Amino acid sequence: MRGLLVVDWVAPHGLWDDQIAFVFDGGTVEGVDQLTPHDDELSEARFVGVAEAGELVRGRLAEAVRAAREGRAVYLHDGLVCP
Repeated sequence: MRGLLVVDWVAPHGLWDDQIAFVFDGGTVEGVDQLTPHDDELSEARFVGVAEAGELVRGRLAEAVRAAREGRAVYLHDGLVCP
């Protein structure tokens, strides 16, 4: 599936106002072996397939993996699936 996977409305929390988070399927990346992260905040970066990604992520990203598998967008509220 290409396109929108997840829309997540996140309620205000702490110093933050509410937000809407979108997760998209960006397709595949060519030349992954040539990419090098240059951000000191990253402790690790890697590219994995959908099956492995499902084991590594939680919350809205786990729902995005499920949406990709099912071929439909998922709407969340604070990371939880809306009825």
